[in-house]
Amino acid sequence: MNQLFPEEKRGSPPKLNRDEIPEGVNTDFSLLLDWFTPNICVCWIILGLNVAVFVAMLASGFNPDKATQQALLKWGADYGPLTVTRGEWWRVVTCMFVHLGFVHLGFNMLVLYQIGPVMERLLGNAGFLIVYLAAGIAGAISSLALNPYLVSAGASGAIFGLYGALIGFLVLRRDSVPKLALKRILTSAVIFLLYNAVYGVLRSGVDLAAHGGGLLAGVICGLVISTPINAGFRHRRLIRAAAAGFGCFVVLAAAATQLPRPMDLQAEFTRITQTEQKVITAFRMIWQNGRTLGDAEVANRLEVQVIRPWRVERDSLARFHGLPRRQERVANALLAYMDARLQGWLNLEQGLRTHNLELSRQGLLQQKQAQDQLKGVLSTFLHEIGR
Repeated sequence: MNQLFPEEKRGSPPKLNRDEIPEGVNTDFSLLLDWFTPNICVCWIILGLNVAVFVAMLASGFNPDKATQQALLKWGADYGPLTVTRGEWWRVVTCMFVHLGFVHLGFNMLVLYQIGPVMERLLGNAGFLIVYLAAGIAGAISSLALNPYLVSAGASGAIFGLYGALIGFLVLRRDSVPKLALKRILTSAVIFLLYNAVYGVLRSGVDLAAHGGGLLAGVICGLVISTPINAGFRHRRLIRAAAAGFGCFVVLAAAATQLPRPMDLQAEFTRITQTEQKVITAFRMIWQNGRTLGDAEVANRLEVQVIRPWRVERDSLARFHGLPRRQERVANALLAYMDARLQGWLNLEQGLRTHNLELSRQGLLQQKQAQDQLKGVLSTFLHEIGR
């Protein structure tokens, strides 16, 4: 991929008022961008941070050939059960600087190297940072909304946002760009977007939601920031960039509050285990004191201390829908076990209240069967989380 504006066309702008464009500078688009943003640094800092994080990952023992979910999450990858359910919202930012391997990092940084300087000159230093972060966060939020159980990482959403901002800017201000430069810009953008669209469809695991969310946020920012490239452009684009960033972050924060709370499988299993220990202990204490309490009181205590908390935990697990296949198998096994326990306690309670000895025996038998069923649940859980 070639630079959109070759470096040799750029000259050092005269030391004049930034709103007083000198004669001749506005005849060349690349010189014009140089004039308004003579120094670029934000894109290089971001690129350096991405590389530094990856080097740190390697130094800590990260294996890019066998990138595990646990390793990526340790470094700040985005993941619904942690980001949304546990409230670790910082991941929507840190995930932009985490990459899965050399190819993933290399391709993203190559594209950032190509588009970054151009967009920083067009948007300004502050505007570039605002758009990059807004697009990256929008991509992360989109991924959480559509793929909450996908471990998402990489700068792709933010980079798509830069191309989106370029497109949004040119939709309203293409008359400000010379035809030759405009053709070069659009050709590069179309090649990038088409390549990624085809690559995303053909290759599994590509987070298309993050790409789309970042692109859309970038287009919106570009439309808002778009202003005639003439005297006063530098001041106007800064004000518009700040407004675009503020608007995006407000909308994204509101959208984040509406995201579904995906199940954290390990946390859910831990909570169920803790509840089980409490109700089993309560059940044993109640049963041991059964002779002194009487059938009616035993039934009442079973209802309050055992059945109610167990039903609450069971219903909480049943509310999770749209789980990945692996997690769905574990959830279904857990539900079957919890239903068996619940039905056994309900039969025992009803048998005690109606003095139905056969129903009470059936309830106790179901408890034993549920205990045997638990072994299969544990086997399924360990098998799935070990993958």
